[in-house]
Amino acid sequence: MLECAGHDTDSNDCQKTRPMRVIAGESKGQRIGSLKKLGARPTTQRVRSSLFAILESDGIEGKCVVDLYAGTGTLGIEALSRGAIWADFVEASPKRSALLRKNLTSLGYCSRSKVHCMKVERALKSLGRHYDLVLMDPPYTLGPVHQVLENVVALVKQGALVVAGHSKHHPLATQYQGLELIRERHYGDTVCSIYREGGNPW
Repeated sequence: MLECAGHDTDSNDCQKTRPMRVIAGESKGQRIGSLKKLGARPTTQRVRSSLFAILESDGIEGKCVVDLYAGTGTLGIEALSRGAIWADFVEASPKRSALLRKNLTSLGYCSRSKVHCMKVERALKSLGRHYDLVLMDPPYTLGPVHQVLENVVALVKQGALVVAGHSKHHPLATQYQGLELIRERHYGDTVCSIYREGGNPW
């Protein structure tokens, strides 16, 4: 899965895993810190590399991005590195949010981002911003997030892209309110479904 569910532990019990790195852009090769007992496993480099190759064909530079179920922020940070002008990160865990803020600080993205420590369902109603690109990386334990996809249209600009990572065992619909599936890529058990507001292809 893209982000694994787990149990929070005290920071003293957390041990560092081998950090992920930014794949491309201004922060290429820089580390993205992760703690293995915080209950989040960042999106693999293979999946990120393939996904962003697709997204860059539509353009990332100058766009506003939101990373839902952000975990350590690998997707939103990758977008910032590739030229996104702003990124909001939504993460329900206070400990993962703290690590994410640390990552953004170390990479120099504090002035172009904000971490919102809240559940995604609340964020859909309270962010008060519209985005060109929505990145969703929910834990597999949530199952298919149909209701979130039905409501995420409240956050998107006209023609925006919405990317949802999910298990092949939890298929998503081809249409949600205001969104139509335009591409889908499989990486083992992981599937990345890409929707566009209005449904127009590339």
